[in-house]
Amino acid sequence: MLLLAVILAIAVVLVNRRPRPKETINLVPVVIARQDIEPYSIISSDQVTLGSIKIPVTLAKDYYEQPQELAGLMTTHFIKAGQQIGREDAKPIEKVRYVEDMHLEIVSFPAVFSEMVAGQVQPGHKVNIYGYRTESGLGNPGELILIASNVWVVDVRTASGEMVKPEATEEAKQEGGGLFGVPGVGTVAQPASVVTVAARPDVVQDIIQAFGAKGYSAWVTLAPSPENITPVAIMPTVQETPTMTVSIPTVVQTPTSLVGAIYMSNRDGGPKVDTFPNNTSVVWAIVNLQYSPSGPMPIRIDVHGPNETPVFEGDFTHPKSGQESYLIVPTSVFIPDTMYTTTLYAGGKTFSVKWELRGDARLPGTGEDSASGGE
Repeated sequence: MLLLAVILAIAVVLVNRRPRPKETINLVPVVIARQDIEPYSIISSDQVTLGSIKIPVTLAKDYYEQPQELAGLMTTHFIKAGQQIGREDAKPIEKVRYVEDMHLEIVSFPAVFSEMVAGQVQPGHKVNIYGYRTESGLGNPGELILIASNVWVVDVRTASGEMVKPEATEEAKQEGGGLFGVPGVGTVAQPASVVTVAARPDVVQDIIQAFGAKGYSAWVTLAPSPENITPVAIMPTVQETPTMTVSIPTVVQTPTSLVGAIYMSNRDGGPKVDTFPNNTSVVWAIVNLQYSPSGPMPIRIDVHGPNETPVFEGDFTHPKSGQESYLIVPTSVFIPDTMYTTTLYAGGKTFSVKWELRGDARLPGTGEDSASGGE
């Protein structure tokens, strides 16, 4: 055995000392940029042309060789005029920003393992995103809202930023005691902690508003078909009688003076929107009431469709004179290409606003294709 080992060692030395043939360097045709091309931009055919470069033949595969290959690809960084374009310089749009549709905005948010269908939410799933606050005493009975429905998941990561491995290997399960044990390094299936979704900009704004500005926690479910998504109301809670005297403000039933207005928006406190996209799932009623004396006042908000068909009916308490936002979740779903009327009943007066869903709607600042009636 020792003799064999010596022979093998000598053979390795002789092979390594043997002169290697030099790589052939040729003038290879490659695509170059006609002009400066900004990062994160889609390349058109008139921005590139055919050039050449002297490189080893084996490296030719790292460059684009025909201008038509680059049409419709997205740059990954700034490309100077005259620069040869490699395959890492431009890629299919979905390789750069998850999805090809440039109308969709990409956003990530954290979620707890147990509140993500046992951590098994995967790219390609359509999910409903709920926001909730847990009960924390008399002043906060807990709350649950539907933030977005039927949203496309494009990536799922662990808390450390690694891609989620949905299942451990059989070998790892045997060594570590199953999926939720601690198998050897590199084989553990870590739970999902960060979800990335692609959605319309107004939906992304709602997600950031809920989890960033409002401080809700996320609960993610696999979505049913849209017509089966039911509205979510604040969960009633039983409150214990307080042991100390609590000052309860007097409810204003009929103010001595009242002026008011109502408009619809795509987010809490957002701008006036008269026309929403056809796939809108929830809207906000922005109520401005100026009255005296100021204080909590009961109000009612109704939404009706064609032929006075009721879509939403809700009783609220307007906390004080001024502006407040109220989330409107329809009893079923909003119907595409339909006109709606929202009516506010407050202090013996009535205020109404008309709005609609339309296929070519464009919300303020979303960058979608067509114009809307929003102000």
